[in-house]
Amino acid sequence: MNSKRRSHILCVLAILAVNCPEAAAQDDLDDVKGELSTLRTEIGSLRREVEELRALLGRERRTNETVAGPQGTLGAQTPQPSLEVLQTQVAELAQVKVESTSRMPVKIFGTIHTNAFANSAAPNWLDSPNLVNPAPADGHNGSFSATLRQTRLGLTVDGPAIKGVRTNATVAMDFFAGIPGFVTGQVMGLPRLLFAYARFEGKQTAVEVGQDHMIMAPVDPTSLASFAFPALFRSGNLYLRTPQARIEQALGAHLRVIGGIVAPIGGDVPGEDYRFVPQAFSGERSRRPGVQARIVSSTGDRDTHRHADLGVSGHYGWERRPTALARSFAGAVDFTIRRDYFGAAGEWFVGQNVDAFGGGVGLDARAQGGWAELQLHQSERLSFAAGFGSDRLRGAIPAALPRHRNRSAYGTALFSLTPEIQASFEYHWLATQPSAGSERRNHHFDWVLAYKF
Repeated sequence: MNSKRRSHILCVLAILAVNCPEAAAQDDLDDVKGELSTLRTEIGSLRREVEELRALLGRERRTNETVAGPQGTLGAQTPQPSLEVLQTQVAELAQVKVESTSRMPVKIFGTIHTNAFANSAAPNWLDSPNLVNPAPADGHNGSFSATLRQTRLGLTVDGPAIKGVRTNATVAMDFFAGIPGFVTGQVMGLPRLLFAYARFEGKQTAVEVGQDHMIMAPVDPTSLASFAFPALFRSGNLYLRTPQARIEQALGAHLRVIGGIVAPIGGDVPGEDYRFVPQAFSGERSRRPGVQARIVSSTGDRDTHRHADLGVSGHYGWERRPTALARSFAGAVDFTIRRDYFGAAGEWFVGQNVDAFGGGVGLDARAQGGWAELQLHQSERLSFAAGFGSDRLRGAIPAALPRHRNRSAYGTALFSLTPEIQASFEYHWLATQPSAGSERRNHHFDWVLAYKF
């Protein structure tokens, strides 16, 4: 009912009550009756609209309760937010949502990784050393600094299901690709591609295409400080993230087979300058991809912290040398064990020309090595790990090679303030044996704070 009609009715009633309460004119009474009839009709319409709104709110409340599940004790229910609050929350979410152009769900993840470190000698990489260099000319060994170049950013995309096959994709990067030639280049870490792959997952079979951890020997030591490169690289731990196409097949509940082809990375790219365009080095000049496979047996349940994995893997590839086509091959065995508070992990390998994977002390030669660690999971928040790794050349060692053995021992204490915030203190002892002269040693200390999101 509009305001003009309501004012007219009030005026008529006032005149009747004050001026002629008992002898009102018949025409005025007829007008009042008409207005009252219209008023009753509109009041009835308003009542129906109110009932419809109440029913709508009731259906929304029941839907929210169904989605949220049972709450509280029997018969007790958590009060639902008002319609205005829900609308405000929806508006806020609409402002911060992330979606792809194809409207597929996108999740952003990452880790802000801060580490302060100190070295007693002259390692090749200050924040994640894997070889010990000769002492500088002035004889002053040692270093100290801090960096965030192991910080990682990425996103995952959940794609549509295709006839029961789930599709998803992941891409991630860090800032471990070096520093620019600038006076303060230490704080300008260059971005580096880590992962970029698409997966198609069925009930028993999965196909993956892109850049990921290589198929061979995927187990790494426990280390929060070695986030960009895993610990014991060039000290017994084989590692490489490489473009590949793989297929994974489950053979029953406890056995899984993985096989595929990987890009022919020879490990001979000069590291002294920046290259904008990849060139054809020994691996690319072989004109054929590498082949890798792994079979892993798993038992137990990870949710109960009682499980064991045993994997056997191998690699075969080629590299073009000036005189002939050389083989690159390796075989590896890896394991992980967890039973309540205690755990263990390790890897052993033997191979030839696997410097691209950190084997052979980073040299083209026959080599063998491995690593092992013990773990103590004191609680959900506090854990400890300690281990040892070694990599050495086999057979006759040419005098021209700069080194023939690399060893490392480490210990770490990891504390989780929350599932998203972790801190650790780590110690790494590293010893590099050159072909001539005494063994070079380095003591590395690392303090880490990582915030995951």
